[in-house]
Amino acid sequence: MNDKLITGLLATLLLCGGCGSDDADTTEPPIVVPPPVADSIDINEAAAINLTLAQFDGDSGALSFSLADDSALAITNVKDYRITYFGFPDDESPSRKAKAWKRWHVTHTYACDSAAAQCDGVLVESDKGQYSFEAIGLNWDDNSAPGAVKRYKVAIEINGTLASNELTLQPATPPAT
Repeated sequence: MNDKLITGLLATLLLCGGCGSDDADTTEPPIVVPPPVADSIDINEAAAINLTLAQFDGDSGALSFSLADDSALAITNVKDYRITYFGFPDDESPSRKAKAWKRWHVTHTYACDSAAAQCDGVLVESDKGQYSFEAIGLNWDDNSAPGAVKRYKVAIEINGTLASNELTLQPATPPAT
């Protein structure tokens, strides 16, 4: 009787061994989500600051520029800056002043020190690493004869904890047509 019982059990196991098994693999592989690629860096973590001037209107002082580090990551959260505007007379206009060969100029400076919570002008980050600046109250006739300033340049200094950009004097960009 043992032989019959063992034979029955083996037959049952063989028949049921295929039960519930499916030839098609229904389990899906786990979805691996790669970590997001960094496309920006905070100003206080940037080891280098590269500024590219996009537009500069000399009359109003309106600026737009972009900031990136050496790895081309957009620099965000800029708070501390120093922007100095320079106004010059027309090269072609003669002067009645004896020392006119020195080529006078007028300057206006706007600065922001976030630690002191005192800022001149309005700096806005429109997109990651894209900034615009509005020079509130810029008046070229304050320190010169009305209408004497004809050429404009700007120096923009952006400060972070680890770095500042290279300071260069940029000419006004021609108006877009």
